[in-house]
Amino acid sequence: MLSLLEEMPFLIFIGAIIFNWLSTFLGASLVYMTHKENQNLVSVALGSSAGIMIAASFFSLILPAMDLLKDYSRWALLIIPFGFFCGVLFLTLCDHFLPHEHMMSHEREGINAKLSQNQLLMLAMTLHNIPEGLAVGVAFACAKQDIIPALILSIGIGIQNFPEGTAISLPMHQYGKSKFVALMYGQFSGIIEIPSAIIGYLFASTINNILPFALSFAAGAMLFVCVEDMIPEASCKNRIDIGAIACMCGFLVMMVLDIMLS
Repeated sequence: MLSLLEEMPFLIFIGAIIFNWLSTFLGASLVYMTHKENQNLVSVALGSSAGIMIAASFFSLILPAMDLLKDYSRWALLIIPFGFFCGVLFLTLCDHFLPHEHMMSHEREGINAKLSQNQLLMLAMTLHNIPEGLAVGVAFACAKQDIIPALILSIGIGIQNFPEGTAISLPMHQYGKSKFVALMYGQFSGIIEIPSAIIGYLFASTINNILPFALSFAAGAMLFVCVEDMIPEASCKNRIDIGAIACMCGFLVMMVLDIMLS
């Protein structure tokens, strides 16, 4: 019984990453309920996802990192902005070198590659989900002190994965893929979070005193994705109000989760 209790955070972590993938799968399955891409729906999906990720970066990553350093000097707190900067730099390099295409504006970035539009969109969503998986893994590695922030983060990521799955599968179907293939593309973006989360968990668990840096690194990576990609995409094509309101609603959902569960 004691052994089971000691392993409980890890077991909850496994359940959480499966839940996050399942949320993406269910969101992608909405492709079977609509006959064409709904631009407003995609804007709502991207905006709400961005709002949840912004709130999660602060409530579930940066604040726990500050709590871990509360017994150290003020100079030690500089680990947090340094980790944040490294997370932004990492995603900046990925964005610069990884070929991908933005979902709504169809602007291509990264190095030139002979890839189809569907493959470029898939790479773009992979770029989104890597920091989300890393964040969940690092948060659960920190759960030995307090599992609540990790649970809040995982629930928030799971909630935002639902509209994110929808935002992938609908454009895929519009570009000529069958509904089943579009569903598979959509759920794959959730699967990529599983190895990312495991890498983040192992990295933060095996290296001593790395947790504050790892938490702030994940926060920087997630915020970069929101500001560079998700918010502009949610607000393009004359849908500024829709994207902005959805973003505020997503932030509000995550804030309520933090207030009610903390």
